[in-house]
Amino acid sequence: MKYSYFITGAMFLSCCFIACKKEKYDFFYDNRQVDDMRSNSTTRIVNLGGVNQLILNNDTLTSYFIGTPIPGVVIKPPGTKYFPNGGSLGATFFIPKSFMNQGKANVKLENVGYQAVNDPLTFVAQEKYNTPIDYYILRGDAYQTGALPRVIEVPRDVTAPTKPGYFKIRLVNMALQYPRPGDAEPLVKPLSLALADGTLLSEKTSNIAPGQYSQYIEVPYGTYQFKVLTPAGTEVSALNPPSGEFADVIDPATSTITKGAQGIPHTVSTHLTFAPLKTFQPGGIYTIAVSLDNFTTPYYVGNPGETSSMWQNGFKIIADASEPENTTYSHIQAVNAATGLDKVTVKVNNTTVGNLEYSQVSEYSQFVYGQTKIDVQDAAGKSLTTKTLPLPANMNYTVWVYKTATGDVTFSLVQNTMDGGVYVGGGNGQDGSYTRRQYSYPFQKRWLNFCNDIPYASFTYDNGQPASTNNASKYLTPGFVTTDHPYSNSSVGEDPYQVLVYNSKPGVFPGTWLSQIAPLKSTDFIARKAAYTRGLPNQEPGIYTVALIGKLQGAGKESAKMIIVKHSK
Repeated sequence: MKYSYFITGAMFLSCCFIACKKEKYDFFYDNRQVDDMRSNSTTRIVNLGGVNQLILNNDTLTSYFIGTPIPGVVIKPPGTKYFPNGGSLGATFFIPKSFMNQGKANVKLENVGYQAVNDPLTFVAQEKYNTPIDYYILRGDAYQTGALPRVIEVPRDVTAPTKPGYFKIRLVNMALQYPRPGDAEPLVKPLSLALADGTLLSEKTSNIAPGQYSQYIEVPYGTYQFKVLTPAGTEVSALNPPSGEFADVIDPATSTITKGAQGIPHTVSTHLTFAPLKTFQPGGIYTIAVSLDNFTTPYYVGNPGETSSMWQNGFKIIADASEPENTTYSHIQAVNAATGLDKVTVKVNNTTVGNLEYSQVSEYSQFVYGQTKIDVQDAAGKSLTTKTLPLPANMNYTVWVYKTATGDVTFSLVQNTMDGGVYVGGGNGQDGSYTRRQYSYPFQKRWLNFCNDIPYASFTYDNGQPASTNNASKYLTPGFVTTDHPYSNSSVGEDPYQVLVYNSKPGVFPGTWLSQIAPLKSTDFIARKAAYTRGLPNQEPGIYTVALIGKLQGAGKESAKMIIVKHSK
């Protein structure tokens, strides 16, 4: 009897536990560095003065950490609520609304560090609700002759471009004269924004005097290597040139990248000035700002490899609004590599991309993602080949029109990688996140064969040296587009070189040199040689395709040759 009561009670308790069971939610980690419900004002500090500490309304927002250097030890300052990663003021900072008292905030900036120049600064920042404001912070009297005030108020545009697929950009010139310039060239002068070939971008972004800023202009989105030019056409270097790309040591007298040399001097100029390659997103808003900063220079009177430093003006790219993701647009261009077709028309969704003569390359056209019809027509408008393909967003394509061995007209749709990234290998194959290298100053080439007379073409440099460390330039069959490590990369300090073509066979490299095909010179990769007023470099950075077109026995313009297509601007 007691046993029966026990069983009944146990069942009753079990039912109670089941009935009271709470629903369990999946646990998640919040990895945000800033996880509070902070609201920012429209007022921004743009730090061009090298300061690292910030006080607002007597409230310290940074760590004010001073660490004594220890050889071989990297000391990372502790984070704070407003600067969780290192506790220091970075390049830009939006003043939180909580610090705005009737639209104003008292700002104090300092530079704190081991044996650092304090360089303090105080001012009152205001919020103008209808006009977002940037306060550009410049270096103090120890670094300049005082021609410009330390704080300059500059309005910032936050409205989207009026044209779909465009971005906004402007030039802000905050160049300063360093009191002890040494051999550094004078750059405190009106400056202009230009494309990679030295062509001025717009009159509105040209001849901007020190302390002034240009209007914003709207430019089609894409991958650009913007340059800043002096009135003489010489270039201003970008800040923080990458040491991993051997671009970090510059010549004081010219701001050009240097390389080691035999004899005296032990360092010579490459005649190239660092300017990073970057994809500017549709809907983005950007500023290119020129300011005084520290650069590494050769120590010419020292031993080879020894360096010194100097103060010089350089530029940086600042996003004036959060960069939007490109989920809508892609770029398409076309090339006529079809022998016997003096002219072809390439249409994408009934929009003409190009009316192209043989070996001619079109400009890029912009299209919305989705199913895309590509139609190649002859001069009379007759369709020669048509394909309908899915077109993803944020892609860059080239339509290569060519003829097969049987004489049929077709095309290869080649995706161009525009971010300067390359796969370097390694790892266990499970995660490729850390097996890529990103170049901000790339010299990248892709290799294609559209010559049916050469079943296996290999591209080489001088004396049959491989143009790539893998098979990207070897054993290329007509029309085949390799996607496995498709790019080869050169170094900024390359000596002059040539590109040759060999008739190869699988397993036989390089094969027979095709001497009737004119080699390409490294200087052929320079878009506009007149842009270099101080000496011609051996090559020019960018994203390229080198293609073999024509016939070995062809006459005139249809004889076999290599052509260069530069995809970046």
